[in-house]
Amino acid sequence: MSASATMTPPLIAVHSEVLGAMSVAADQVVELPEGLYGFPTATRFALLPTPREGLYWLQSLDHTALVFLLVDPFPFFANYHVELGEADKARLATTTAEDILVLAIVTMPTAPGGRPSANLHAPLMFNVRAGQGHQSIRPDNAFGIREEFDL
Repeated sequence: MSASATMTPPLIAVHSEVLGAMSVAADQVVELPEGLYGFPTATRFALLPTPREGLYWLQSLDHTALVFLLVDPFPFFANYHVELGEADKARLATTTAEDILVLAIVTMPTAPGGRPSANLHAPLMFNVRAGQGHQSIRPDNAFGIREEFDL
């Protein structure tokens, strides 16, 4: 085994006003060149799995107070599917399904006993191998921006 194969990725110090100070591996950093809708200046993020499978934190590296909870929508929404258009493939620079991770932004309920919702109309798509991503509005999608589910 070569020395480069056994090396761990370098760590980056990240401060989050929500999650606290942490060190993340460089391979957990993703770039969304166009930012997110409503947050065009936030282009660099750490994509961090949570202890619960299928949930992730997306912590902005540009704005310490900006963090999103993301969910893998497919286990929660049986009829949900995403077909990559040519623009998606170009932005992600891959057509290999194993490289692509599709996640939805979660909005937590404001009222006690309410259910969280997921934005299935504009999912986030990541090329996890290249650390690139983008938010894709799905005009052909029957799902909305606040699809309730049980977390």
